[in-house]
Parts: sequence; C-alpha cells; structure tokens
Amino acid sequence: MNTYIQLKPTIISSILVGLTSIVLLISCDNEDVNEVVSREGQTFVAGIADGLTTTVFEDEGEAISVPFSVGFTLNESANVTIDLTLENAVYGVDFVTEPDGASGQISLSISAGSNNPTIRLIPNVTEEVKDYSVMFEVSGVSGGLRLAEGSGVFTASVEDRTKNLDIIAFTSFEEPTAGATNNYEADDGVEQINKDGLNSVDYVSTGDELGFDFSYIPGEEGGEDTSLYWGVTNVLNEPDEWDLPFFQDGMQAYVASDADGLAEIVFDEVTIAPSTEILLVTLSTFFVDASWEDSDEFDVFWRTSDGDELLLSFRGDENDDMRDQPDGTGNVIENSWVTFNAFVQNVKTGRLVLQIGNNSGSELVFLDAIRIGVK
Repeated sequence: MNTYIQLKPTIISSILVGLTSIVLLISCDNEDVNEVVSREGQTFVAGIADGLTTTVFEDEGEAISVPFSVGFTLNESANVTIDLTLENAVYGVDFVTEPDGASGQISLSISAGSNNPTIRLIPNVTEEVKDYSVMFEVSGVSGGLRLAEGSGVFTASVEDRTKNLDIIAFTSFEEPTAGATNNYEADDGVEQINKDGLNSVDYVSTGDELGFDFSYIPGEEGGEDTSLYWGVTNVLNEPDEWDLPFFQDGMQAYVASDADGLAEIVFDEVTIAPSTEILLVTLSTFFVDASWEDSDEFDVFWRTSDGDELLLSFRGDENDDMRDQPDGTGNVIENSWVTFNAFVQNVKTGRLVLQIGNNSGSELVFLDAIRIGVK
C-alpha cells in the first residue's frame, strides 16, 4: 500500500552478451555438438550466462527480465524448465513471475518460429523492509532443444531503499501533553491554541520530537466546536468506544475527528542537505471504520519554498470506505495500523503538512510514528 518517489533504479547490466555466439563459438572439434546443430529441427538453448545480476528497487515495482534466449529460431516447439532458488523471499508475497513459478519452477513453452521467450520477475510493493533475491537456472529442456554448455545462474536482486536511512526528524507524540478528556474545544477562527486540560494541538519542540501547529485553512474554518476529538491523546484515557488495541509507537498518538472544515497540522521545518539523494517520509495511520464520505479528505504534503508536493491522499469512495488512492490499488486501510512510506521528489528543506477534512465525531483517524529519513 505504499506511495513513492520515482527515482531511477540502479540496474546492473543484465543483457546477455553474445548469446548466439555461445552456440557459434563452441569448439568445432566437438563432433557431438556439430552433429546436434546440423540435425534438422534441432538447435541449442543458449541458456543463461552464469553470474549475471540485475538489481531494482522494490518500491518502484519494476519488473526484471531474465536474460534467456534460444540461439536459433526453433523449427519445432519445445519446453524449458527453470528452477527458482529464493533467498529471503516468499513467492506471491514478495514477488511473482511470468510465467507462473509458484511451484518453485517455471515451465516455459516455446513455439516453433520463436527464439526469445519472455521470463520476468515482478516485485510486489510491500510495507516490510527487506532485501531479497531469486536465482534462475535452467534444469531441463525437451523438444527440439539442447542446453548450451556454460548456461548458468541468473540472479534477480531486489532492494528496499527505505533501509539504513538516517532519521533526522521524528515524532510519536510522546512529549506533548495529552488531555485527560481526549477532547478539544475549537475556537472560531483560523489559528488554534492549546487549552488547559485538553489535548495539545500545538507543540513547541524541546529538541527531540518535532513540534507542530494546528490551524484551519483560511476560508474553510470549522467554527467554534466543543465536541471534537483533536490533538495528542493518551491510550490510558481513551474513550471506551474507540476500542483501539494499542497505539503504533508508545503511549500517545494524535487523533483527529469532526473538523467541520479543512484543518492543517504543520510540523517544524526540517533542514535537508544539498547532497541528499533520498528523502523519505514515513507515518502510521489508524482510520476507524465509520461513515467516511467522498467529501472527507486526508492529505499529506511536503511544503518547501517551491510550494506543496502531495505525498499521500486518502478519500472515501462510493462505499464510504477510506481507501489508499495514491498507488491505485484501492487497498482498504480501516481498523488497523498501516505504515506508509512516501518518497519526496523535491528533495530540499521543507515541512511535513497534514490536511484533514471531516464532519463527524465517529470519523476518527489516529497518527503515530512519523519519521523523516535521508540518504
């Protein structure tokens, strides 16, 4: 369910060099080889040159083509079996292949007149942070084929570039004060301030967790409201009807409901060094199953001197479900903690901004475990 910056993947050259030459340059002194080549309807499978590796980033979901081809155009149909060896990967969870390789093998049929079948590994974009690899090796051929000498193992390597980032800013809302009532009385106007005994909606950082400021978008103020849940809340004091099993990180989180307008939470500015290549925003959400409507919104931006870059955008659909729209999958994100990784394209100094618009006390969204990482 993830949304991502479109950085170009680093692809180690994986195109087989001179596959046809593998066949043509086999020693002419080998009478068995020459005999097979000259047989009508017979040819070599050039196979897979040993030791080649292609690497892609998992978050882009870019397919890896396996460099397999036949030395000559087939005069008759043939079949090939390719064994898969997995390292730190689960078929169907981390990746799939074309043709299907769920059994641990790919069975490939090549029709007469063909010599360049398509074999691909397609990464599944997941929230789990890990690297993995899949090795492809021809284990059998039949029909009008012979396996070329020197056919070896090709490795498809998939990396998760969210690993090993330097976390330069974060908050899990542990430092601000959580109101005992989990409630907040909104003022009639744009800017909102903390009130004694109520949830903190603003926080001035002391140097560890990010500070933040809550206000309404001018012209879309919610007006005075004494019944909304908003601001930093403590799991120990949550109302029974919330029924959250836990918060994502620690004892506190930020809750938002019944904005009756379009509210904005702006976090402290984060300085990004000019040499930074990757800027990643990670946050966790818990959308309570409720009467979310098409008019409700939850948007995440990276705000710089150039303007706002949209990172994530959630909306209700015709079934009143909050769904993950950015990646086009329509994954339901209700009633569970979901962590989103959003790569920033405009990699420069900026602020994380959340805009939330809803109009019901039951339309609760919790925020937690916000991280900003760079590499």
